[in-house]
Amino acid sequence: NHERARLMATMVEVGLCGIGPDDELPRTVVPDEFAADEIRAALVLTRRAADAQFWLAHDLLTRLPAVHAAMDAGVLDEPRARVLSEWTTGLDPQAARAVCTELLPRASRLTTGQLIEQIKKLAIALDPDWARRRYEQALAERKVLGYRNADGSANLSGVNLPVDRVAAASGHIDALAKAAKRAGDLRPIDHIRADLFLGMTDGTYTGLDDTAILDHLRSTRENENEPDDESHGSADEDSGPDIGDRPDCGDGPEDRGGAAEDGRAADESAQRSPVGAGLELRVRLSTLLGRDQYPAELAGWGPVHAELARDLTSTLGGAQWRFAITDERGQLSYCGITRARPTDTPTRISACRAIVELAVPLATLRALAEQPTEQPTELGAWAPVVTDLLDQLARGMADQDRDTHRRSPGTALGRYLEARDRSCIMIGCRAPARTADKDHTRDHGHGGPTTGDNLGAACRHHHRLKHQGGWRLHQPQPGHFHWTSRLGHSYHRPPPPILEPLPDPLTPDRPPMPLLLPIDAHWESSEIWAQPPEPKSEPPPRSEPHFSEDIPPF
Repeated sequence: NHERARLMATMVEVGLCGIGPDDELPRTVVPDEFAADEIRAALVLTRRAADAQFWLAHDLLTRLPAVHAAMDAGVLDEPRARVLSEWTTGLDPQAARAVCTELLPRASRLTTGQLIEQIKKLAIALDPDWARRRYEQALAERKVLGYRNADGSANLSGVNLPVDRVAAASGHIDALAKAAKRAGDLRPIDHIRADLFLGMTDGTYTGLDDTAILDHLRSTRENENEPDDESHGSADEDSGPDIGDRPDCGDGPEDRGGAAEDGRAADESAQRSPVGAGLELRVRLSTLLGRDQYPAELAGWGPVHAELARDLTSTLGGAQWRFAITDERGQLSYCGITRARPTDTPTRISACRAIVELAVPLATLRALAEQPTEQPTELGAWAPVVTDLLDQLARGMADQDRDTHRRSPGTALGRYLEARDRSCIMIGCRAPARTADKDHTRDHGHGGPTTGDNLGAACRHHHRLKHQGGWRLHQPQPGHFHWTSRLGHSYHRPPPPILEPLPDPLTPDRPPMPLLLPIDAHWESSEIWAQPPEPKSEPPPRSEPHFSEDIPPF
């Protein structure tokens, strides 16, 4: 890292060499378009690679010097430095420096994916309008691209699409594909997803509902029923995180727990997948009340800005609404479901399998209860929801550990685990707890009870890592998981906070850039066809994942 930082400093100095009289090389302030050519020739790089390396180095030395200094000190590697650079681009300079100052001390302990999520949360908190501007600018550039690959195949991609619709579309395709697998389709899960994607876009499935689409898939699989080449059992034997509260689910490879809160199978959801199916929106009640602009989160997809969260919530009245009440540290104290809805929710709404989680500190909820009734309230349309939460809190939360001898957790306990664990209990894994197996820390077959202090949400891969990969797992306190590797290394995964401490917004140093709309004057001659991106280095081969552990986003 130190040597790489020194090389970056040298690249910047070389790139800033200008042209002067008598072969002088004056140092310019702003790089020109040829700044990276000297580097490209010396290091035998492509033009694109040289540009990327130079502009990263220039950004770190000029805009984010603390990040470069961390690399120079050997405490930060280049991939994380690149993440800090790319994901703070367009952010107000003061806010970008504040993000880096906050994250640099712990960046080396975060995966790049976790680092990106932390950057987005802090950036949205520091400059709420930045996230909205960035998102709207991206949507203004949305398009569909198709291009050929070197091997003769082709790609079709939607670019800069609304995240909620992509999440819903991914969940819809995934549910249909898994339903096909359970019906006996032997093709690899990725092939089925690809066929569904093409059928939905090329007109093959026009006018068909989900049941008819599955029938169509069934009629075509005889011509392409390839062996799945899996070593983890057939689809019927290993139904993964969709089997819910099915009885007789033991530990080990058979202890599949359940992801769905009510045990409904994936093929049922595949038959009726309204808009929003598969979404899990986690949002602060204070944000919905308009008290703040803190980011919400689409589980598995990352943070979304407050305005989008409020818009999504208004369309998800038919979803299951959960609440998570936290203590002063942001940790889970109580959770449950509410059937109350804001008074401005449309009266005719369709049920869907989405989830909206309302997070609120206990102190805030009690403060809302103490508002004088004779004074105007800020709750507005949200008064019924707040009243219901207060009523449930006053009655006391139901005992979630009533059925300690059953093999799989009940509905209430499953919801509690999903709220407490948030994601897979392995460090660095961001698979949503909703789609994970509910695994007994001490095996049920060895006397382990089905209780919150002996269960955790483990994605299928990490569930199998425990039972088949030689890793050991302990839960010394509820929600605290200690993993021990085959080599004896220990890793602690504490319960993540429901509400993370976030900074207040900063006043930007400069006014925001206006939204730029693409010029559409020549739309008649525009095409979906696009030049393929520069090929990346060939990645090492990896085994095909089992379809039940492969969840959106793919």
